[in-house]
Amino acid sequence: MPEILKLILNWTDLSGYGVDAVIYSALALVGTGIFLIRFFASMVLGLDGSDEFDVDTHDGFAPISLLSVSAFIMGTGWMGLAARIDWGMGPVAAAFTSSGFGFAMMLLSSGLMFAARKLTREVSHDFATAVGRTGQVYRQIPAQGEGTGQVRVSVSGRSMIVDARSNGPFIEAFADITVVEARDDGVLIVEPSDG
Repeated sequence: MPEILKLILNWTDLSGYGVDAVIYSALALVGTGIFLIRFFASMVLGLDGSDEFDVDTHDGFAPISLLSVSAFIMGTGWMGLAARIDWGMGPVAAAFTSSGFGFAMMLLSSGLMFAARKLTREVSHDFATAVGRTGQVYRQIPAQGEGTGQVRVSVSGRSMIVDARSNGPFIEAFADITVVEARDDGVLIVEPSDG
């Protein structure tokens, strides 16, 4: 059994390395317990992963969550123990080393959860499905190169109002159009429908 685990099991021997070693062991055990419970709940049970103190961002990335904080505590505890017991570092050097490692663990856990959420995210609509479809101008569309209007058209089987640019002349509101191109930014290129 590794020396660190033997020392954690026997608290009296651990105190010989300093009060900070006892604190690191408590952080390691508590952080690991919370991290494993939270990770199991997120990945195995499929809970939504929302925490009561997630930082709300537009892209769904939450750097401060219960999982990331527990990863910080766990990483700080285990690295602090390794630095004090195995590497023989002093209290100050161990504190800097363990804090840096804990911060890295926090970023790693946040990044992994962001990647996992991104993998499960569904695309709600594909603008390319609108090409060739007919629709109606919702807000007038200036002539080619002069601005953007809006059209109502079917996108991925749903009727949507989408930004559009003319492929030629000005198109009045309520006129029928045909979508000729879908740009990557979600703007449709349209032209007046025949007839």
